[in-house]
Amino acid sequence: MKICLVKIPTFEAPKSLSYFGSVPSLGLAYVAGAIRDAGHELQIVDAPGEAITQYGTYRASVGDLRAHGLTSSQIIERIDPDTDLIGLTNMFLHEWEFISGILTGIKGRLPHATTILGGENATAWWDEMLVGCRDLDICVLGEGEEAIRGLLSVMDSGQSLSQAGSVAFRADGKAVSTARKSRIKTVDDIAWPAWELFPVDEYLDHEFGSGVNRGRSIPMLTSRGCPYQCTFCSSPEMWTTRYFARDPEKVADEVAYYMDRYKVTNVNFNDLTAVLTKKWVVDFCRAVQRRNLEFSWQLPSGTRSEAIDREAAGLLYESGCRNFGYAPESGSPRILKAIKKKVKLSGLIESLKGALDAGLTTHANIIVGFPEERLKDLWLSFVLLLRMAWHGLHGVSVMVFAPYPGSQQYKELHAERKIVFDGHYQYSTLLRSGASFRSYHPDYGTRFLLCIQWLFLLTFYGLQYLFRPVRFLRIIRNLIKHKQETVMDQFLMAKLKQLRQAFSKPSKISAAPKP
Repeated sequence: MKICLVKIPTFEAPKSLSYFGSVPSLGLAYVAGAIRDAGHELQIVDAPGEAITQYGTYRASVGDLRAHGLTSSQIIERIDPDTDLIGLTNMFLHEWEFISGILTGIKGRLPHATTILGGENATAWWDEMLVGCRDLDICVLGEGEEAIRGLLSVMDSGQSLSQAGSVAFRADGKAVSTARKSRIKTVDDIAWPAWELFPVDEYLDHEFGSGVNRGRSIPMLTSRGCPYQCTFCSSPEMWTTRYFARDPEKVADEVAYYMDRYKVTNVNFNDLTAVLTKKWVVDFCRAVQRRNLEFSWQLPSGTRSEAIDREAAGLLYESGCRNFGYAPESGSPRILKAIKKKVKLSGLIESLKGALDAGLTTHANIIVGFPEERLKDLWLSFVLLLRMAWHGLHGVSVMVFAPYPGSQQYKELHAERKIVFDGHYQYSTLLRSGASFRSYHPDYGTRFLLCIQWLFLLTFYGLQYLFRPVRFLRIIRNLIKHKQETVMDQFLMAKLKQLRQAFSKPSKISAAPKP
C-alpha cells in the first residue's frame, strides 16, 4: 500500500502561559518505522519540519492562534495523489478542530484514500471524533506499532475491519471499536524511530525541542506506560497500567547513535514515568559513563521522586542530567488520595534537597481546581510551594484542572453531563489562564481559580528571587545571551519570540471548511 503520514502544524497561544513549540514527532517516527518494516511505500509530510521558519494565523473557534509550519492547503498539495491511506497523529485535544477540517480537505482531493487517526487523544475520544467528522474513517487505539501493522494486513487482504485489533470505525452509522491488542512487552525489540524519514536536522538546526534549550536536542523514551492510575491522566486509557522499561545499555546505545548521526548534544526523555526505580538510574548512568558519552539530558515531562535519593541524584548529574522535573500535583494528602497520586510529600522534599545538592536544575507541577478540592487543600498546596521555594526549587508550573478525554475524572464529569464540548473545552489546556478556560469545581468559579493560580505563581517566584537574588540576575544574563538553563528561561524566550512574531505579517492558515 502507498501510505502517507502527516504531522500537522503546531499551535501556540501567545496570551496564555503555554510555551511549548514544535518538536520532532516521536510517536509518528515509531509508527513510521513499523510501517516501513512491514514493506509498505511510505511518504512523510511534516508540517513544522518542512516549513521551519513559517508562521501563520489559525482562526480557531476561540480566537486567533499562532500556527507553525505548512498551511492546510500546502499539506494537502504535498500528499501523493495515488496514496491509499493517510494517517495523522493527534496527541492533544486542541488539535482536533484543525484536524477535522483538514480531513475534509483531504477527502475533497483524495476521496478514494482511507483516513486514519492515532495518538493519545484519538484513543480517548474516538467515539466523538467518528460521529462528529464523517471524513475520518478509522482511529487506531493505544500503542501504535502492532495495531497499525495488523490493520494494514487486514486492509491489504480485503478483510473486514472487525478482524483488526485496537481500531475504531463506523458500522451501520455508529462508532464501534474492536478488542484492544495486548501491550508490547519486549519494548527493546521495537524498531528505533525512523528519523531518517523526517526533517530532523531542520528541528535541530533551529533549536526546537520539548525541554530547556541545551543544544541540538532529540526526544527519546526509556520506558513505555505507567503503573499508576492518576484520575486526571489519560495514560491508563492509552497504555493501560502496564509499565515496561528499556534496557539501560540499549538506551545508551541509541543516544550514542544520535550523537554520531545528528550531532545531538542533549536528549529529552519524554517518558510518562521515567526513572521509576533507583536500579535503572544507576545502571543507565554507569552505561553512559562506560561509553564516555558527554551530553546533557533532562526530564521535561516531570517524574516521580521515589527513585531519586542523594546517591541517585549525584549519578544523574555526573552522567549529564541537568533538568529534572517533579510532578506532585497537590500538597494535600487528601487530594493525593482522591486523585490516586501515590506521592509521599516528605520523600519529595528529601529528594528535592538531594537533587539540589547534586547541582540539578529542578521544576515542579501543581494543579488547582480539582472537583474534590477544598480551601484547606489549596492551603496545603500553597504551603508545599513555600517549602519548595525555601529549599531552592528553581521553577513551578501551576495549572487549572481540566478533564482530559480518557481520564477517570473526564468519564465521571461526562456521565454527570458537566462537560460542554465547545471551544472553551477543546482548547482548555492550550489556553490555560489565557483567553479561555472553565472551572469544573462545584463551588469555585473561573475567576477564583485564576486568582489562586496567579497567587501561587507570584508568591513562589517572588520568594525564590528574594531568597536567591542571583537567580534573577542570571535570568537577565541568559536573556541577553540567548541561553537557557531553567524552565523560566525557556518560558521567557518562547514568549519573547511570540511577541516578535506578533509584529510580523503572517499568512493565514485555515483548515478546509467543514460540511
